[in-house]
Amino acid sequence: MLERVREELKDLQGKIRGAQDQLVDQADELVHQARHKAHLVRGEGEERLWPLETQAIDWVDDLLERVDGPGVDRVREPVVKLLNQAKSSVFANPIEDYDQLNARAAVDAVRELVTTGLLQIEVIEKNGKARKTVFEAIDRRRSQLQKAPFRDRGAA
Repeated sequence: MLERVREELKDLQGKIRGAQDQLVDQADELVHQARHKAHLVRGEGEERLWPLETQAIDWVDDLLERVDGPGVDRVREPVVKLLNQAKSSVFANPIEDYDQLNARAAVDAVRELVTTGLLQIEVIEKNGKARKTVFEAIDRRRSQLQKAPFRDRGAA
């Protein structure tokens, strides 16, 4: 009788360990999914924000060119300074010496970019060499950024 109770206790402990392992795995999967969704939202936010930033810069630039007057002259210098800072930040080329890269090297460089960098390179290509292979690499990288990342099995 005592032996049977011990066996049932061992079985019960095994079931509890199995249930614990299953709960840990489910929690890990939920955390992984939450991180991926946060990654996607961040990328979508960048994709929405960057065009708004570029549009605002264009509007301010256009407004400064068209408007003259004593009030505008007083604020023109600080506004131009802020505008130039915004331009250098928003339109910065994310790849060093990009203009000197051939198509293959440009494609390789695009593979490392995140959303904003892809948008910047896309504009540079549209206004420059317009290389089909680079546009295709941009599209592939965007698709890759949408996929769930590989898990690091070493991290807990």
